[in-house]
Amino acid sequence: MKRVTMTDINAYLDGALDERERTEFESVVESDPDAKALLAQHRQHVEELHRLYDPVLHEQVPSRMLELLRKRKG
Repeated sequence: MKRVTMTDINAYLDGALDERERTEFESVVESDPDAKALLAQHRQHVEELHRLYDPVLHEQVPSRMLELLRKRKG
């Protein structure tokens, strides 16, 4: 049986696994209580990070920062 890695967990949560890989991952996780707990813990961390930082994505970029970026380009 394959051992679940953090790379596997990240790929799974990011939706980066194809159907075969996702099915295999889910099967391994269902049969391994430690992997299941690790997935749940990591999912909770990701959700918390989104809750904390996603609002920043909707903030307006400060005009001073835009000015600095324009100067760098020109």
